[in-house]
Amino acid sequence: MTSIPEGLNPKIETREIVFEADVNLVTPFLKLATVSRGGSGHMTFASDEGPSLGGLGSAPTPLMYFSAALAF
Repeated sequence: MTSIPEGLNPKIETREIVFEADVNLVTPFLKLATVSRGGSGHMTFASDEGPSLGGLGSAPTPLMYFSAALAF
């Protein structure tokens, strides 16, 4: 018999998922965020606003990340 991965087990009725984010300001609008889940799986993201809002346009805007998250 094949075991069911914990994340797909229909008998589990509640789950707690906690992410931690550490954000560093590089310029007033350019930020680097390092996000992890349970202290592992660190990923670093850069976010910046466009020049029309005072940023450098060097990375996706926060709204772009949010829009992509909704699509996933």
